[in-house]
Parts: sequence; structure tokens; C-alpha cells
Amino acid sequence: AGRATRATQVNETSSRSHAVFRITKGDATLTLVDCAGSERREDSTQHDARSRKDAAEINSTIFALKECFRVMRSSKGQPPYRESLLTRVLSDSFGSDEAMVVAIGTVSPSAKDTEHSIGTLRALQQLQGTQMIFDEREDVGKPKQEVEKPKEVHPKAWSEAEVRQWVEEAAAGRAKQFAAAVSKGTDGKNLLRWPNQRFVQLCGGDEDLGNKLYQELRVKMRL
Repeated sequence: AGRATRATQVNETSSRSHAVFRITKGDATLTLVDCAGSERREDSTQHDARSRKDAAEINSTIFALKECFRVMRSSKGQPPYRESLLTRVLSDSFGSDEAMVVAIGTVSPSAKDTEHSIGTLRALQQLQGTQMIFDEREDVGKPKQEVEKPKEVHPKAWSEAEVRQWVEEAAAGRAKQFAAAVSKGTDGKNLLRWPNQRFVQLCGGDEDLGNKLYQELRVKMRL
């Protein structure tokens, strides 16, 4: 069957479905999966209802795939491969001790695609259960000067600009792309009344990221 594609604001032939290829030789099977990519909110402002539905289904499938990887790494319980059609197709790979699963990401060398590339790398980290490592270097010839930290402002006192700044910085910067989608007039008092599902909605249906924002805000409230 042909792969579903649809024009978006950044790609005229954007993949709107996942592609699965299987090569079998004897008892061995090689399964190749090319996942459809998600889009930043600012790149999908002109989507119609069908395109928004496609994006939601893609996000749901990617989330199910991440959950299967997480359970498989932990060796505890059964991978929830029944949560999506894609993971059901890959159930043999998740359930067999002899199967090898590898995740490969493609990033762009263009500066304008930096947010997309970072998102891809973070998705790969979640799949393989690793974190980025940075080398921190300092000039030992210069003594460090103690800098007094500014006093923490309670979220209820945040202005609209401070709310957007917090969204950009929360969850290690993973929600930065959604800061522009915060409704006009949303200050700290309004933000504190948001239920968990509102954060998920802000993050384009990404439950993991939405829950992360909700929990981090609760921590801020206790400071």
C-alpha cells in the first residue's frame, strides 16, 4: 500500500503515516520502521481538522512506542504493544528475548531546523533510556565570584511574560516550542488553575511532557 503524505507548512510531502518493511530469510526477519514525524505547533497553525487528527494519531502511536521501549528496558511487566497498530505489528520484537531493537534518528544540519533536531534527539534518549552528557570546563586561573541568586517569585505573582518564560525553560527546555501557544492574558494566577489535561493540550497532546509541566509547576508552588 502507498504511504500517506500530506502538505504541511514546512513540507509539501510530509509523511502522515508510519511505514513498515519486512525482509525474511529463513527463520530470521528484519523489520524496518520509518515513523512519521511530529510537528511544532507554530508549523501547524493552518492545519484543517483532518490534519490535526492525523497529528494526534501520530503522537499517540509514538507515545505507545516509547512505552514499549521503556518496559522492555526495565524487564518488568509486559510491553503495552496492544495500545497501537504499529506496536502490535512489532509485538514479536518486543516480546522475544532473541530480538534486537535499534532506534535511529535523522537530524538536519540547517540552523532553522534546530528545534526539530533537538526534539528528535530527545525522543531517541527516551527510547534508549540515556541522557545527554556535557563536558563542563572552567578557567582555573580566574577565581569564582559568588553571585547572589535572585529571590524566587511565587508562580501566582508571575506576569504573562514570566509564564511564557517558564514554559520555555520547564522540562529542561522540551516545552519551549509551545510557549507561543499560551493564551494571551494567561498570568500566574490563571496558570495555577489549569488542570493536568490543559498542559497536555498545550503540548500538542504529548501526555508525558504535559504531565511533566504540571508536576514542575506544583513543585514551584511549594518553594
